[in-house]
Amino acid sequence: MIPPRSFWVPLIALWIGLFVWGTEAWAETVYVHAKTAQLRAGKTSLDAVVGNVKFGESLEVVGRDGSWMEVKTSAGTRGWIFANKTSTSKPSGGNDTLARLGQSMRGGDASATTASAGARGLDKASEGYADRAGVSARDREVVDRMTAYQIPDQDVEEFMREGGLGEYAK
Repeated sequence: MIPPRSFWVPLIALWIGLFVWGTEAWAETVYVHAKTAQLRAGKTSLDAVVGNVKFGESLEVVGRDGSWMEVKTSAGTRGWIFANKTSTSKPSGGNDTLARLGQSMRGGDASATTASAGARGLDKASEGYADRAGVSARDREVVDRMTAYQIPDQDVEEFMREGGLGEYAK
């Protein structure tokens, strides 16, 4: 004898609930490890951009296909991202990372402010060192210009597209 419908409905609901809960509990999370990245409607760099994500943002992996991952943001936006723009480890420090690197390179004797300021150009402590080391004003100016120069994201994207680099590799 087959059990009545009143027996099967709760059992099926329980099974579906466990399945949904289980997939949520086992969902993989990745973090954006690029300054910015684009979520696309498909698995190519020519597909429409459906969203932008920033460094450190967490993404839930929905699916994978080759070097591309289908992800969902915390706001619910779904799209595809090139896998090398993500990592399974959460980035730490954000903008402080550069300051900590500067401190480690100088043996920890620099403050976070000095290290990050030095990364943007010659600060007062760096100027003192340059004076003692005999670095010319011309060379200091060149360093300041180089550190101030920024390449727009759109130019980098075009360069990668033309050279078939990164997510545009064939």
